[in-house]
Amino acid sequence: MIKSITKKILATSLATVMLLPCVNSMSTVPALAATTDYGVGHGVTWPTQVNAPYVDMVEWITKVDYNYNGVANLTKLSQDTGVKYFNLGFIQATGNVSNGKVNWGWGGYSVLTEGSNDTQYAGLKQSIKDFRSNGGDVTISFGGLSGTPLWEASSDVNVLAATYTDIVNGYGLTRLDLDVEGGAQNKASNITNAKAIKLVQDATKVDVVLTLPVLPSGLTSEGLGVLEAYLANGVNLKAVNIMTMCYGDGVLLPGENYGTASVRAMTSTKDQLKDYYKKFTGATLSDADAYAKLGTTCSIGYEGSSFPTFTPDLAKIVVDASIKNKVAMTSYWSINRDAKFDTNQGITGLYLFNNVYKQFGTTNPTPPATNTAPVLNGVKNNTVNVGTSFNALTGITATDTEEGDLTSKIVVSGSVNTQVVGNYTLTYKVTDSKGLVTTATATVTVQKPVVPSGDTYDADKIYNAGDTVIYNGVKYKAKWWTKGEIPSASQAWSIVPTSNTDGSVDYIAGTPYSA
Repeated sequence: MIKSITKKILATSLATVMLLPCVNSMSTVPALAATTDYGVGHGVTWPTQVNAPYVDMVEWITKVDYNYNGVANLTKLSQDTGVKYFNLGFIQATGNVSNGKVNWGWGGYSVLTEGSNDTQYAGLKQSIKDFRSNGGDVTISFGGLSGTPLWEASSDVNVLAATYTDIVNGYGLTRLDLDVEGGAQNKASNITNAKAIKLVQDATKVDVVLTLPVLPSGLTSEGLGVLEAYLANGVNLKAVNIMTMCYGDGVLLPGENYGTASVRAMTSTKDQLKDYYKKFTGATLSDADAYAKLGTTCSIGYEGSSFPTFTPDLAKIVVDASIKNKVAMTSYWSINRDAKFDTNQGITGLYLFNNVYKQFGTTNPTPPATNTAPVLNGVKNNTVNVGTSFNALTGITATDTEEGDLTSKIVVSGSVNTQVVGNYTLTYKVTDSKGLVTTATATVTVQKPVVPSGDTYDADKIYNAGDTVIYNGVKYKAKWWTKGEIPSASQAWSIVPTSNTDGSVDYIAGTPYSA
């Protein structure tokens, strides 16, 4: 999974030595971690079909009301979107094994772990706790594209099992996600991890989702090796979640786009699941059975110059196929992008992808709402002084329930001549993609400026910082000690904006006010 690089700078650096060569002891059942409780509540049974976007829980969030000590506020995101289930990424190894468990932390940071006094980690736990209190639930994803997954930090089944059990119990998880990609797809290490996960699953009954890279032709040979490792070792997979993203043009068929290619990936993987379940578990799956064990996760917006921008229209192709085939899960990386926590040139409006993905996850998907007209914001009558500058679009925006931000679509009719006193009418118009039009009008009154009270400028007088004068009908304020410097031509003076009747302020054209 693509992982955000915008994070709080943490004082503790990652350990450089991550792998311990340990003896793999499977002759006895390990003593799993005692029941722990991190104080974040307990999970619930997830729906058979669920939409669960990924949340980067390590990205430092600054948006007001959307963070707990810098961590994404899951409750606020849920209130905005209606999403009740989130995949949280990522827990990774932070160093060596201690006390029979792998040292771990969110994002691979040793301070973002249990027992830490870090305020960011406290915010992360509070976010999960409050979200659950408000009817939601989370799964935690282990691994990710960068960093060291737990199964690369130890080759001891007992150590891995104890680590996972501690986290599953501590966070009250009913579901966990193994994001296996890149070098972490090593088959031998995944066989060890699968044995550990089997022990954890037997002890805790936790559901397991296996997240793997995919091509339109299906899972790669590495991915199939990972799938084999878990099936052959008895892990009951709730879903195989394929990352339908970042294919590259070379694997697309003529006329294929990322949406249709993702549907082909789903079909191809469905066939692979039927084959591998038969081969390694003895189970015979129908097409419907195999689709019911499939999840799909797209990377929304702009990922890089090597890939096309993944748009809501492409997402709709994937979601429609997911609804039709009744897959287990839809998801995307990430709701951080959809909520515009970061700047992404492919994300043109707030929650545009959620509006598509929210159709999945119900027995009877909600049909698209009747198209509503866009809304013009900020259109109002205004008064400006003659000779001042005026921009008809300042403070004017347009939004649309279905399409998000349409500000760039606003067309203005009429003009304002700020050199001539009078009343001018402007008409604002915005049209959505379905042809619905919204218009609004505003009257702009150009008046003679009201000359502020004050002293007329005297070239022979000494002025100190903060002194004000009137020069050619404009009020100026001295920035520092000055004498004989003409206010309109000297940096020693700044224009004092004049107040309009509506409480706004004007600036002299071509001469910006500076404090």
